[in-house]
Amino acid sequence: MNLLTSGFCFLMDIWHAVGYFVLPNKQLYEHEMTTQEQLKILHVASHNEISAGGSIQMMRLAIGLKQLGHDVSCAFNIRRSDKTPGLGTFGPLREAGIPIASFAMQRLWKYIGMWQFKKFIAEQKFDVIHCHRFRALNFVCKATRGMQLPALLGDKKNSFDIPQSWARLYGSPQVDCIVVNAQLIKKMFADTGWVSPQKVEIIYNGVDLDRFHPGVDGNAVRQELGIGPATPVFGMIANFAGKKSHDILFQAAVKVIERFPQARFLLVGGGDSQRYQKELSRHGYGTNFIFTGFRSDIPQIIAALDVSVISSKRGEGLTGSVVEAMAMAKPVVSTAVAGNPEFVHDRETGMLVKPGNVQAMADAMLYLLDNPDEAAAMGRRGFEFAKDKIDNRRRSEHFVDIYRGIMQRKGLS
Repeated sequence: MNLLTSGFCFLMDIWHAVGYFVLPNKQLYEHEMTTQEQLKILHVASHNEISAGGSIQMMRLAIGLKQLGHDVSCAFNIRRSDKTPGLGTFGPLREAGIPIASFAMQRLWKYIGMWQFKKFIAEQKFDVIHCHRFRALNFVCKATRGMQLPALLGDKKNSFDIPQSWARLYGSPQVDCIVVNAQLIKKMFADTGWVSPQKVEIIYNGVDLDRFHPGVDGNAVRQELGIGPATPVFGMIANFAGKKSHDILFQAAVKVIERFPQARFLLVGGGDSQRYQKELSRHGYGTNFIFTGFRSDIPQIIAALDVSVISSKRGEGLTGSVVEAMAMAKPVVSTAVAGNPEFVHDRETGMLVKPGNVQAMADAMLYLLDNPDEAAAMGRRGFEFAKDKIDNRRRSEHFVDIYRGIMQRKGLS
């Protein structure tokens, strides 16, 4: 079977290469000048749905650019097992009037996806192609091999290691710019030796401040979940993935419950949480933890919290739930990973703890419970610090400046 797969991939590579000679580059992609007011922008994600941080950030940016008057489209991965593209999560994009396309980007089917994508962009003639995640960038670069694109961007929103093969592509002349959301990630690219620091731009995560703000009411969520108005509530909004280190939160939470038996912990996010639920119930803590699964009403969830927590030990970029909570003036407890210390300044805009330190996380949560006035003050200071840095409209305008700058350097505008 491995031999068959390898042979098929080899044939597809040959077929793909032949396509480049059959369809000359100028016919494939001859850039058409757009007006100064409008750019034609394609966002490409290797996500097959909008549920995790990176896909949510892409959606917010696409909507923000659309609101600024640009012609925006989105392209996503689709898997053979997906009965419908996006698995029902593309609603906000469609409501914003943003066209959506889906292409296979994995396994053998990616070769068909590349062929379809190549035809798609040859017809559409975008000014900007902005790729989210390495897989999307790799897919686009392979699909458009030999074509001269007006502006091609990649991004990286986590702090996992950058393999040398990835660094070579990020640093190649094909890619005009790389966008990251933390100083640490920019340094990681420089440390590879393949990527010039001048090629890397830092733009923090975007938050829709019309939805996430201190005036949102969380009482309906508390009532829905059977939580009284005076009950202390902590929450962690994160899919159940290894890098989020939910086990650290649970161990710290038990220490909090020993002092405050009435405390509740909301766990909001998709993924496999069954083993945690069973273990906590077995030890008699079942009523203290509420597992909600995926929720779309995140502003109301955050409004229902007293404190927002993230326990990740590795891999974060800038945690979305941290800046969303800060946009709502909620105190936060965060581990000191990647870009989070750029926003969470210990005992000033939140509580910052060492990754993996259960006792430090428990102490931070207890401190905020014991000092409610100081907790509220941290929330206010966090709001003032973060709001202008994460405003999605300003973020979208910053991206437009980058897009136009690339096109000007290339003599295309």
